Amino acid sequence: MPDNTAAGEWTVPMFVQMLQNAALIALSAIGLHLIWQKRELADTYRGAVLIGLTFGIVTLLVTITPIALPDGATIDARAGPVIVAGIVGGPVSTAVAAAFGSTGRAMVGGSFALPAVFALLLYGIAGAALWHRNFRGSLGHMFGPRRIIAGIGLSLVAAALMYYVIQPQDLAERWLRHDLPLIWIANILAVGLTGYVAKLAIHSAESRVELEKTLQTLTLAKKSGRIGIWTFDPRSGVVEWDDVNKEMHQISVAGYRGRFEDWARVVHPEDLPRVSLEFEEALKGNREFDTTYRVCAADGTIHHLKGTAIVLRNGSGAPYRVVGANLDLTPIVEKDRELAHNRDIAEQAQKLDAVGKLTGGMAHDFNNLLTVILGNIELAEKMTEDPALIDCLKEARSATDRGADLIKNMLAFARKARLSPEVLDLNAVIRESQTWMTRTLPESISIEVSLLAGLWPIAADRSALETALLNLLLNAKDAVEGKGRLTIETSNVRIDEAYNASRGEDLEVGRYVMLAVSDSGHGIAADDLPRVFDPFFTTKDVGEGTGLGLSMVQGFMKQSGGSIRVYSEPGQGTTFKLYFPISGTPAGQAAAPLARREPDSAGATLLLVEDDENVRRVLARTLRLAGYTVQEAVNGDEGLKLYGDGSGYDLVVTDIVMPGELQGPALAKAIRKIRSDARIVFMSGYANEAQVHGNGLRPDDVRLTKPVQRAVLLEEIARCLARPPAGS
Repeated sequence: MPDNTAAGEWTVPMFVQMLQNAALIALSAIGLHLIWQKRELADTYRGAVLIGLTFGIVTLLVTITPIALPDGATIDARAGPVIVAGIVGGPVSTAVAAAFGSTGRAMVGGSFALPAVFALLLYGIAGAALWHRNFRGSLGHMFGPRRIIAGIGLSLVAAALMYYVIQPQDLAERWLRHDLPLIWIANILAVGLTGYVAKLAIHSAESRVELEKTLQTLTLAKKSGRIGIWTFDPRSGVVEWDDVNKEMHQISVAGYRGRFEDWARVVHPEDLPRVSLEFEEALKGNREFDTTYRVCAADGTIHHLKGTAIVLRNGSGAPYRVVGANLDLTPIVEKDRELAHNRDIAEQAQKLDAVGKLTGGMAHDFNNLLTVILGNIELAEKMTEDPALIDCLKEARSATDRGADLIKNMLAFARKARLSPEVLDLNAVIRESQTWMTRTLPESISIEVSLLAGLWPIAADRSALETALLNLLLNAKDAVEGKGRLTIETSNVRIDEAYNASRGEDLEVGRYVMLAVSDSGHGIAADDLPRVFDPFFTTKDVGEGTGLGLSMVQGFMKQSGGSIRVYSEPGQGTTFKLYFPISGTPAGQAAAPLARREPDSAGATLLLVEDDENVRRVLARTLRLAGYTVQEAVNGDEGLKLYGDGSGYDLVVTDIVMPGELQGPALAKAIRKIRSDARIVFMSGYANEAQVHGNGLRPDDVRLTKPVQRAVLLEEIARCLARPPAGS
């Protein structure tokens, strides 16, 4: 059937074929989108080949499905894929695309096959020249208008140059008159459409990559900041949680159904009513949802969360969606607790330091006064046989001893006491103490004792230990208000990290002997519990308590290397637990004290150095009555002058803290430069250890703490005189 369509006219089949070519061009977007998602791949040689293959396949398809013109010529959209392949991927990509197009044109055949291949070559050269890395200043970015217009222009030039390779010449002239305008239209549409499709594909890929990076950053930020996202549908009751929120709430356990009830069953029972009411009020529009609550984890730990939400409403104001976020406050809460704990420790240290300085300052003077009183009482006891007067003197001596113990306990609280630790069996100490316990406590208070057999030995000052036990018993007596039950128990305890974690403790890891004193009293209020060890803190009425008892116990335990803990519940009672580090030496192997004896007074001459006149007078009188010859000096400077070459003295008795340049340790150092084997007895109302050790004292020197009993003073002097001189 003859073709009556004039050259240059478009028919319906031609429009269908044009749409088909456009659809094939659109296919290039798929491959380019996938390649460009891996941007680092697109910039490699392998990526250039893949880009070329993507556009090459499209070039092949549009080439083998051309638009047939009435004069037998064909047109297609191959200029677009070849040139755009060059713009995107460079010379390699456009060469691959052109090669695929040439293969397709060879498959079609016909008189225009060779010119078409020539045109593909020119398209490839144009695409390579327009590579997006070239002419950035003049042509702009990859799909800028100037670069696309340049691509269209070069494609038109390439199409026009086909004239010179079409044979015979009359065919070329006919093609020039009738077909070239259609080819130009096809090239303009092909390059423009392919460039637009490629631009969309690359933009979509870059947007997807950017979105994935943003989502990844958001996910990492949520995990790092412990922020969980959730949504709630008020109509269906369905809750959607992200992974962070599930982890925080621990709701990814068996039985999770994505319902509001799943959240409710993990919230702390004390917080659930409040938070539920706040959420209901937020749904009603009465308030914003911004709250904090606790979550009970499956492992028994408590998590602290902050919850916020925005309620979305429809036109009638009814809520149709809730979008919320949860922030894990647990690390912040734990940090706040740690800071509060450290602050309490610092405050306690400041109190200890203040009271320690006060105690240390008054201890020296107070013990000097007690020395005068005790010395004169003991001298008076030697001078009378009147029973009534002796009883009075005994009571006065007892009061003096209690005053000395008070100073010692205050120093123990300030961790400045001079303790004399010995290896003890704590069970034995408690058994021996039961005698005075029954006298101290009324019959209306029952005492239950539970002592562990095979208790490990401890090293502690026995007197301070008994005082600590007495303080705890007196506190327990007051707690039960004169009627109730007290329990004393001992046990061996191994402290490890698991022990501390399970009980919320912070004890040093190791082995301890635990002494617990419990009462069935009214307990300690939660607000008062953190302050029970504060000095002078008491809940008793005025005149019934000093507030120093528990502080002294705490000071004693710290100075002994141990720790004290308190556990109390209002209405149930209180337990104090004392943790003593164990001793490596079996109990009962402490050195036995020497038997006290009166000194050998045959001609021994002593130098007594003491700045307090009253103390010096009573000590001198005591020593002279014991048979010693005594020379007195008011300070270290005078004492050194009196000492001379040392030949006239058998022993020096000196105070440690005195006015003048030479205090006790410095005087001892100066004397031993004169006579290295000098015997020296030191006495102190209170002296910091740092003022003594390494400053004139030797390990075997005697150090006595005022007020010292007459028998102890004379015994120690006798021991010094009986000891061979150093170096003999």
